Amino acid sequence: MMKKWLSAFILSLLVLLAAATAMAAEAMDITAECSLKASYNQRSQKLIQDKKYTTYWESGKSKTPWLSVTAPAGMPIHGLYICFGTMPETWEIQVHDGNDWMPYQQGDTRFLHSYVGIPEGAEKVRIIASSDKKIALKINEIYILSEGDVPSWVQRWEPTHEKADILFVSTHPDDELIFFGGAIPTYAAEQQRKVVVAYFTSSNIARSSELLNGLWHMGVRNYPVIGDFKDAYAKSLSAAYKGAGGREKVMEWMTGLYRQFQPEVVVTQDKDGEYGHFQHKMVAEAAQLCVEYAAAEGQYMESFMEHGTWQVKKLYLHLWPENQITFDWDVPLVSMNGSTGLELAIEAYDLHKTQASSGMSVTKTGSEYDNRVFGLAYTAVGEDVRKDDFLENIYDSVGSFTEVEPTAAPTPAPTPMPAYVSVMPQLNEKGFIDEGEFIYSNEEEGLWIFVDETSKVIIQRKYDATQPLTWFECELWGDVEKGEVLKTTQNDPEKMGKVRVDATETAKKHGVVFAMNTDYYTYRVAVNNSRKTGVVIRDGRILYDDRYDADEISDSLFPNLDTLAFYPDGSLSVHHSYELTAQDYIDRGAYDVFSFGPYLIKDGKLSERAYDTSNTRNPRAAIGMVEPGHYVAIMCEGRLQRSSGVTMSYLAKLMRSKNCQVAFNIDGGQTAVVVFMGKQLNKIGAYDGGKTNSRPTSEVVGIGHSDQVGIYEVK
Repeated sequence: MMKKWLSAFILSLLVLLAAATAMAAEAMDITAECSLKASYNQRSQKLIQDKKYTTYWESGKSKTPWLSVTAPAGMPIHGLYICFGTMPETWEIQVHDGNDWMPYQQGDTRFLHSYVGIPEGAEKVRIIASSDKKIALKINEIYILSEGDVPSWVQRWEPTHEKADILFVSTHPDDELIFFGGAIPTYAAEQQRKVVVAYFTSSNIARSSELLNGLWHMGVRNYPVIGDFKDAYAKSLSAAYKGAGGREKVMEWMTGLYRQFQPEVVVTQDKDGEYGHFQHKMVAEAAQLCVEYAAAEGQYMESFMEHGTWQVKKLYLHLWPENQITFDWDVPLVSMNGSTGLELAIEAYDLHKTQASSGMSVTKTGSEYDNRVFGLAYTAVGEDVRKDDFLENIYDSVGSFTEVEPTAAPTPAPTPMPAYVSVMPQLNEKGFIDEGEFIYSNEEEGLWIFVDETSKVIIQRKYDATQPLTWFECELWGDVEKGEVLKTTQNDPEKMGKVRVDATETAKKHGVVFAMNTDYYTYRVAVNNSRKTGVVIRDGRILYDDRYDADEISDSLFPNLDTLAFYPDGSLSVHHSYELTAQDYIDRGAYDVFSFGPYLIKDGKLSERAYDTSNTRNPRAAIGMVEPGHYVAIMCEGRLQRSSGVTMSYLAKLMRSKNCQVAFNIDGGQTAVVVFMGKQLNKIGAYDGGKTNSRPTSEVVGIGHSDQVGIYEVK
């Protein structure tokens, strides 16, 4: 029977609310829709918006080089996120008033990655640099934003701390990840210490952007110090000093760091250069010697005259053999949605694209040269006793960075409400509506909603331009008491697994509101029969019981045929392929069992195999459960200009950020689809000579049913 629609009054009210909410929605990256024009030289203009930090655009030389941006019709510019290749002496944003260019805001020359907001919007803006001599304007990437909240991936840096609790000194961009492990996010983000990160060399334009991207990802918000020394290979310590401009120049720089930022503690690299790198050795040696120099009035007079002397209290060197601390970087950080410090370092290293072929990694190299181990090479406050904190003997206890107890309990900050709340109908105590159905769709906002008496679907499209990555977060609720649970729907139940069509056709045929792909077991049966099929159960019927034994499983085996089981009480469970037989699942009451994997989360904890399996970026999809009847599905696009895909570990972290207690990787690539009301929402990268449609499948997994599927016009 056709369900009743909400009254015209309510619908009109919701339209008004939707319009109001659009103001609070996340701003979109509209760079691709904008027209760019440059002064003098436009030969490499496309490099400014290719989403690759390994390339950059450079104007011709003049005293006032510029780049102008014209907005698409009806979509004014509300923000510019500019990633400079090199920082000009001065720069500003100008807005065209219809007749001429007018100054709008002077640019901040402290930050290579800078954001300028234009709240009132503008049709045409330009970035213009100026100098007494002819210069080139170099920009690594630019992102033009529409109206809305500034996305979290846009870096809005705070100034470098004037005084540091801890100064981390890294020789090269990525050394702070490989050899310091989870130290920086643990102290900067979780403990909210005043952390200054200093780099001896930035190496080049690309690596400057990479180091900023990595720090931002780890929760660092105060701008680092980036030295101007060359990244030069040396065969000896003396050659390393010579390549840096001489020993005195290096000592002057390090002494100046100490005096300017007055760190209580300094943490830096191995005196033996980890794997023998002489620039690492040089930085470690300088760090030791300059503890004394910084405290002496007669040393390096320029920094003394500007900042005075400073006594560093403690110096830690990576792998120093005396007075060692072995840290645990695998502790979940509340401030970073449960990610551990090590996980954040691993992910930050993935943003160092230029190092992909270096053969190094946070896990492998950071284990060989243990990034958990640091030795106290100097102390003015006594040796460590607890051996669990760089700041021991400086602050009373781990994390106690507030010296004075507040006199009154602070008022808790209000919990931020999702932007979609204002367009939602009034819900009953179960979280549904009493009668009828509510449907909302807005491609521009990236928001799709369905609610009826027994189900609720909220799909949000997310975007991170810095990776770049586009993904869909789908939250799904069902009234378990009324039998509304996540389950598979066959295109033809009489010919199970035989009839393969586009997922949208199955959704429309059976009125499934939210639908996505499953484990695509039919491929293993029909095409790839050299591998096992796994445990496959549909609607309580055992189709296959073809499992791997424990000794057949390896990190390289993909899929490893872990299982995801669905139960009538609305719960999901995950297991390894070899743990349970098909009959075991039936005996436990499972009505559907998928085999693919690996499972990503079990009992709220990330699976180690999520990190050991496939670290390549691909289109991927996952299904999970927050609690019985509350599910999460995430689909990450890949092989597209707007989205390069994700690693398995990143997918696992996305699922954990949604508070999933159980999460499971299902088939990705060209199979992965998200369907709402009969329309596919995600895009698929070209394959097999240019195909961009999803693979035909025999079934979908979904929730919610409506007569309007395939009829309602999804926007």
